Amino acid sequence: MRLHHVAAVAVALPAALGLLAAPASASAASPLLDAAPYSLASSVSPAPMTAAECAAEATCVAAPAPKGGEADDYAALTQAITAAATRTQPTATVLLQPGTYRLSNSLKLPANVSVRGAGMTATSLVMDSPKNFGYGFLIRPADAKEAGSQNLVSDLTVNGNCRTDAGSPVASSLPGRPGQDCDFQASANTGGGIKAGDRWTVRQVRFTNLGYFKMWVSQTVGVRVLDNRFDNWGGAESGDEDNIGGGRNDDTVIEGNQFDATIRGNSFDFVNAVRTIVRNNVVHTNPDVAAARGVNEYGNMYFEGVQSSTAIGNTLEGAHIVLSSNANYPHMAPNKDITNPRGMLVAENRILDSYTTGVAVSYNDYTDSDGTGGTSGTLADESTSTTDHIVRAGGANTIRDNVIERSRQSGIIVYGNSTVKTAPDTITGNQVVNAGFGGATEYNTGAGRVDTSGIAITVGIGDTVQGNTVVDNQANPTTWYGIYQGAKAVPGATLNANSVSGIVATPVRTAALAPEAPTGLATTSSALTWSESYATSTNPIAGYRVFRNGVQLADLPVGSATVPGNLVGSDDSWTPGFTARLSRTGSTLALTATAAGQMNVTGKKSPVTAGATYTSVASFQAATAARKVRAGLAFTDAAGKVSRLATSNKATVDGIAGWVTSSYSVVAPAGAVSVQPFLMVEDAVAGETHSLTRLGLVTGTATEQFSSSSSALVAGSYQVVAYRAGSGDFSSVASVTLP
Repeated sequence: MRLHHVAAVAVALPAALGLLAAPASASAASPLLDAAPYSLASSVSPAPMTAAECAAEATCVAAPAPKGGEADDYAALTQAITAAATRTQPTATVLLQPGTYRLSNSLKLPANVSVRGAGMTATSLVMDSPKNFGYGFLIRPADAKEAGSQNLVSDLTVNGNCRTDAGSPVASSLPGRPGQDCDFQASANTGGGIKAGDRWTVRQVRFTNLGYFKMWVSQTVGVRVLDNRFDNWGGAESGDEDNIGGGRNDDTVIEGNQFDATIRGNSFDFVNAVRTIVRNNVVHTNPDVAAARGVNEYGNMYFEGVQSSTAIGNTLEGAHIVLSSNANYPHMAPNKDITNPRGMLVAENRILDSYTTGVAVSYNDYTDSDGTGGTSGTLADESTSTTDHIVRAGGANTIRDNVIERSRQSGIIVYGNSTVKTAPDTITGNQVVNAGFGGATEYNTGAGRVDTSGIAITVGIGDTVQGNTVVDNQANPTTWYGIYQGAKAVPGATLNANSVSGIVATPVRTAALAPEAPTGLATTSSALTWSESYATSTNPIAGYRVFRNGVQLADLPVGSATVPGNLVGSDDSWTPGFTARLSRTGSTLALTATAAGQMNVTGKKSPVTAGATYTSVASFQAATAARKVRAGLAFTDAAGKVSRLATSNKATVDGIAGWVTSSYSVVAPAGAVSVQPFLMVEDAVAGETHSLTRLGLVTGTATEQFSSSSSALVAGSYQVVAYRAGSGDFSSVASVTLP
């Protein structure tokens, strides 16, 4: 939705919006198994009214035939509408004949007056002079309202003439000039399709070639948008406003509509609405069409600041569904007060090939001038303060029984501001297939980074994730985790009976328990190298795993003799300090304390270049008691003065059950002529022993290495993760591509 439009003058929501109803029942809806081709044929609508049927009804007025050519039909149709308004018993109809009516102004329908055509491919309304339709629509309500009125617009095409003389019902794979402004348009917001009034039904209407919103539903009650078609066939193109847009409405049903891949903008976007049902619609998009317009995606369904609503049984090809607050709009009426998604149902949808996620649920607010968020309230509350705003909390949303295939990011994600989510969400019975397809291993939500997963929750409050299936059936899998729990997710989420198979890493990843990621990953034709992951107190690193294109190549436990490039070396030039005794078995050194206190060992001297970076590293394991261990460097200058520098990382505490790695990198000081690795165990007791391996010195920071058993690495994308002992939690992924 265009921000400059929804920031218009505030209009209060209908009084009924203060009461929240449960989402509508989904018992009658069922997901489509395939994305049915776009077609102008009716799905469920009755046949168009005939001339004979109109003649038989006293309340029906037959409009004159179109004048043809460049003639203006506005006056003649307005006269027919005026005549019908005198026959409303309780409703009247104006029947349009086959042909193309040219209109110089909007047709305004009084209460209880309907306009029907001879069919979408038979009757068209075309803007004669679109520049006269600024913020305007071909059909709109008259200014006067009537309680309980009913209006129908059906069986015709509305053509905004965005591309002059384009928009005929002839299929085309691309608009004539995709992404360019309309022929008549110096700015946006000119030439819309239909603006609905209270209790309007818009059925079997084709929307094409429109420069403004195609179907606009704002400040209404009881609108029905059924079995319509949206495209830009016949060489047409449209403005990038939504196909169905609006908001501040109640009890709207969007059902059975079809959107061709030639559309532009979102398929649906409501802001500040309740009790909306979006059901059994089919949306097609195409990445080539998106690229021709210079965008990544289009056709999405947005529920922004919408509560107690439903998206069910829809099929989206190349698009996705978003539930969010309205906080991303300018913070003035009608978006000064913030509404988060609550009581929403997203069910039985089929979402294919989304450029981002399949279903995204976000919670958000903004801060006022005093740096605080909004004051908690309900839909019935409205802020009157100039220094504060109302924020309506979200939660209690249900995402169930959706099929999501090949989303570039996670299949389902819940994220955002934890302070404005006050009830748990339920994610159940969904099937996510090949998440991360064509995308990255992680991405930034704007509220933290998330690893590509079937289901990701980064903000929670006792949510339920149950009975979902996450599968990756690709030879080179792209789904890293089955279920991702972010660091902000409140502990206690119920994860029950979820099935995970074929993914790259682990069924569950808890970000709060994950170790730090490797850094500095680089590749040559023969080896990968990277820097040690920084150790933290609760997440010691147990090792690293190496993948190529999602397939594991190696598991490199910390301290293992199988680690390629073990830095102990074949020489014996390691010298223990005066409180330690040194022995050696294979690739492992044993350092035994001869007195209480710090014990250490120093490696041989190596020439040094002042200003260059050097790293000392070692893996430690305690034989009897855990101690703090540290890696350091000893620099010697030309005068023989020795400067010993070491890490202060208190998290590097070795244990009996596993190894811990300590490393330290520093730039060689001016005047240094040599450097030695300097390794320490703190607070040792006389007689205790600590094992050391992979100890040594490297130039730079790359202390870890993987090389192929063959002479060269195979081209592809390589990924490395650190993993934590016991829990199986992986770090974020470090990636590098070898051409």
